[in-house]
Amino acid sequence: MSKMKKWLSTLLIIVGICIIAFPTYDKIRINRLNQRLLEAFDNELELNEEAPPLAESDYLGLQAIYENNDATIESTTTESANSESTEPTDATEETTAKPKTVDKSVIGKIKISKIDLIMPILMGATEKNLNRGATVINGTSDFGVIGNVGIAGHRGRSYGIFFNRLDEIEQGDVIEVTTNKTVYKYTVYETLIVEPTDVSVLYRNDKDKILTLVTCDPVKNPTHRLIIHALQNP
Repeated sequence: MSKMKKWLSTLLIIVGICIIAFPTYDKIRINRLNQRLLEAFDNELELNEEAPPLAESDYLGLQAIYENNDATIESTTTESANSESTEPTDATEETTAKPKTVDKSVIGKIKISKIDLIMPILMGATEKNLNRGATVINGTSDFGVIGNVGIAGHRGRSYGIFFNRLDEIEQGDVIEVTTNKTVYKYTVYETLIVEPTDVSVLYRNDKDKILTLVTCDPVKNPTHRLIIHALQNP
């Protein structure tokens, strides 16, 4: 019995220490993130390693896709939504309908609470994929590793469609990406408007885990790129 009491006392002490230490740990973690973001803001986070040729090619290929598709994307989306919401006309159709299957081309999802955005993420910035969701630019880094992972999306001309509201994002906003049941959180440190040929937005370095969101700007007749740079939270 005395051993049991001793074990229980030790356990309670450990739990007490953990409860006391957690706020300190959390404060240190947040301070480290804040300091890193402030350094990035004040000194311009140095991205000095060029993106691979495949990443540059995928990025530059966005120009033709954005010019051709942004004007018609809403009608495509509306038609798709209408077809998906159509109710069966009789009991036979309802009972013979095939069960929904997981689309294996979807590798994750992106969530930005500030602009009420949740989109599927697909691999490769092709015209087909961009009409379905956000896309990882081929040749950019993997999520969760040092480097720069690029995600491109259509702007959409209707409020709230795809990356339409991305221009509302500011320094300090949080972007959440989920892949393979892992959640990665990024804090925005920079927004830019650049030329479509400026591939330096996909550059990386040897110490930071960076997320870069890419869309067209302005919404109509796009001539530039709206870029959001975010740093993965520790």
